[in-house]
Amino acid sequence: MANWCASVVVVVLGVLAVSSAEVRFHLNEQNEVLGEARPFIKGSRIVGGGVAAAGQFPFQVGLLRSNSLFCGGSVIDSRWVLTAAHCVYSGGTIVPASAITVLAGTVNLNSGIRRAVARVLPHERYGNFQNDIALLLLQQALPSSTSVRPIALRLTPVPAKSEVTISGWGRTYQGGPPSSVLRYNRASVLSDQQCRVATGISTGLICFTSPVNNGACNGDSGGPAVLNNQLVGVANFIINYCGSTSPDGYAKVSDFVPWIQATMRRY
Repeated sequence: MANWCASVVVVVLGVLAVSSAEVRFHLNEQNEVLGEARPFIKGSRIVGGGVAAAGQFPFQVGLLRSNSLFCGGSVIDSRWVLTAAHCVYSGGTIVPASAITVLAGTVNLNSGIRRAVARVLPHERYGNFQNDIALLLLQQALPSSTSVRPIALRLTPVPAKSEVTISGWGRTYQGGPPSSVLRYNRASVLSDQQCRVATGISTGLICFTSPVNNGACNGDSGGPAVLNNQLVGVANFIINYCGSTSPDGYAKVSDFVPWIQATMRRY
C-alpha cells in the first residue's frame, strides 16, 4: 500500500459533513475536489508497508477497465467478488458488467487469471459514503489453488485496537503512481464511537489508524482488510490525503453479511 494517494479521478457521489479542516475522498478517486465544503477522495493505494509474496493474499483481486486497474476486491466464492459500491459507479450510473475484468491469482498486474463479469450488484442504499459495498458475479468460476482462494466473511464486530492487514495496488504515496505489484500494510481498529466521531457515520463502517505515511491510497478502493483469515473491511475512503493522521474508512463486513448472503442467493 502506498504512503500517498493515486491520480485516477472519479466523480464524488456523495459528500459527508465533517470538521472544517477535513476533506474525505473515495479511494478510487484521486485528488478531485468538487465545489462542496467537504468532499472525499475515492480510491487510493497502499502507502508504506511491504511487497506481497506470491500466494500471500490469494483472495485479493484487481478490477480492470480498458486494461487499467481502477479498484480492488476480494474473492468470497468461486464466482463472487466483494468490492466497494463507488467502484462500480461512473457519473451516477452503474458501470456495465462488460466493462469490468477481474484479475485474480497474482501479485503482479501483468500476470494472473482474468474473468469477465456477468452482473454488477451495488448495495441498493449506497450513497453519501454509506452502504459502500457491491458484489460482482463472474461469468466463469475461478479455480481453487494456492494463488486463488476465497476468504471467509467476518460475522462479528472486530475489537478495538485489533491489528488488521490491508492490501492493494494503489498509490504508494500522495500523488504518486500506482504500484505494479501488490503491497500490504498493518492498521489498528478504532472503536465504533471513535469511528463515528471521526466520520459522522454511525453504522456499516469500520475505521483504521496507521502511523503517518502509512495506510490506504488511491487505487486501493474495494480492497480487503483482514484479521485472522477473515474479511473484516472493504476500502471506502480516506480523509484529507493518503498517509495522513486521520483514520481510513472501510465498510464493516459483519454489518453486511445478511445483504451479501441474500444477494448471492438471488443469483
